Amino acid sequence: MMVQLQDLPIEVLSHCLSFIRWPYPARALAWNSLHINDPSDITYRTRRSLMNISLVSRIFRDLAQPLLFRDFEDNNEDDNLRRLIRFLKAVIVRPQLGKYVQVVALHPIDYELLDDLKEVLPSQDINFFTRAVQELELGDQEQAWLSVTNRDDASILLALLLTKTPNLRLLYFTGSAFSMKPLSPLFARDPSFLSNLEELCIQGYEDPDHDIADFHEFLARPRLKRFISDSGDLAYRSILTPSAPNTLTMERCYLRHCQLYSDNLKKLTQACKKLTHFMFIGWSRSLGTFLNPGRTPLFDEVDLFEALLPHQDTLTHLDIEFLDGRIPPQIRLYPKLPGGKLPSLRGFTVMIDLTVQFSLLKPRPEFPSTLKRLTITDCNASLWNMTYCIATDCKNGRYPELEKIQLLSENATQLIEPGRQNIPEDQVPDQYFRSLRNLFKGTNVDYQIISPMEPGMRVGDDLEEGD
Repeated sequence: MMVQLQDLPIEVLSHCLSFIRWPYPARALAWNSLHINDPSDITYRTRRSLMNISLVSRIFRDLAQPLLFRDFEDNNEDDNLRRLIRFLKAVIVRPQLGKYVQVVALHPIDYELLDDLKEVLPSQDINFFTRAVQELELGDQEQAWLSVTNRDDASILLALLLTKTPNLRLLYFTGSAFSMKPLSPLFARDPSFLSNLEELCIQGYEDPDHDIADFHEFLARPRLKRFISDSGDLAYRSILTPSAPNTLTMERCYLRHCQLYSDNLKKLTQACKKLTHFMFIGWSRSLGTFLNPGRTPLFDEVDLFEALLPHQDTLTHLDIEFLDGRIPPQIRLYPKLPGGKLPSLRGFTVMIDLTVQFSLLKPRPEFPSTLKRLTITDCNASLWNMTYCIATDCKNGRYPELEKIQLLSENATQLIEPGRQNIPEDQVPDQYFRSLRNLFKGTNVDYQIISPMEPGMRVGDDLEEGD
């Protein structure tokens, strides 16, 4: 007799459904925020499959719902508030669904949508959310929450959602679109609020557009391991107003296009018990911010090095890139302008992966002996001297673990022009770069020059283009 699929044991059916669902949403979303990967096409297909399965029978619906509600990923920028409202109403009506939610990702929100919030949120929805707020029993704070529902402010939506998702692991939102004021009383009233949060990504919409210090309660969550800030500001306020050194569990810190002062940067790193990954890429996207004396960069690679010294025995991955060659001439006069001063990194005893801007390195850089992968970005000058020094150190046994060196340039073809690299008269450009690679003969190092704009392009490599 043919066995019906829905007659199989619940454990077997649940295991079958687990193969449909993409297993690593949180990690991929975090990398997506760094513009490294975009999993949206995968999550869309799997979500549609689970929705179709839910229509088969009540058993399948009950099995699929925990997977369907595990991740709320807002990939539709034209309709994101309405989608957020529908999702929020579902978890309020059925609180059990909120317990399934582990990922909330609200992609950058257009301010025009916030201006139309009253149209998106009709009177019946305002009444619905008003009752939801009253059920929280906020006491003196209740009126402040209710007043938000009558303004063009979506903060109440996020705040309500977070009160219904106790098992949330990853939170991704636009820093300037949501105020943290409604959430502060919740952190104060319940120390375990969002205690399962592991990853926090605050995306910028403008440059810079949110104060990192406003989110200090999130950074103090007991399980938080990864923090990503894009276009954040940590210049005028310290992150440590309510905290003390060695109190944050954050191990991975990624800062892109952020404004920071040296003192606040050091307080941030000192507050972490153990940093294993650190990234600082670029100052503000808008070079005009540097023309304002109050917004000038107030730390360089030496300050950053000193800020990371407390973690020299735990830091395994480091990425440092400041400014490129397109900065205005007047900025070059600032005393703290980064360039050519990075101290020796040999004291970092466990570092295996280093990405660093070419202009920050001294003519003979010193790297950790544990290093496995070295990436040098924004190469725009002669490579021979530095390559020769690194190759010599490799042959002398200073980098026994080093496996790969990649030099990145926006236009690798410019690097092979004789005028830029002083190529010997008896060599053509390709021969010259092959001679650079030959410096590493007798070592395990794979030496490559790559154009980030053309990932398949390798200069001086025997591989065919595109391999």
